[in-house]
Amino acid sequence: MSTATTDRGEIHHVHHDADGDERLSVTLVEAVASLADTEPADLPPLESRINVAALDALWDTDGPGRPSAGCLTFSYGGYVVVVRSTGTVFLRDTAEA
Repeated sequence: MSTATTDRGEIHHVHHDADGDERLSVTLVEAVASLADTEPADLPPLESRINVAALDALWDTDGPGRPSAGCLTFSYGGYVVVVRSTGTVFLRDTAEA
């Protein structure tokens, strides 16, 4: 995970490999857990914030009609989350947002 410091605080980012075996939702939960210094099971269910199946399918490289560009923003586990179609996930602590 990489971190950049901006005027708005620290922005952390991790790249999700869409060609790998791990789902985007798993990458996201593991990244938030790492930043929060907790176990993924100790975080609130991701399903309470977003439709996980839709998140995982959004930029599925094998899916027909996949959007080529875009981003999705929501909050989860104390972080503002921005998922880009490039596979990059940006995370910023909501206290700094």
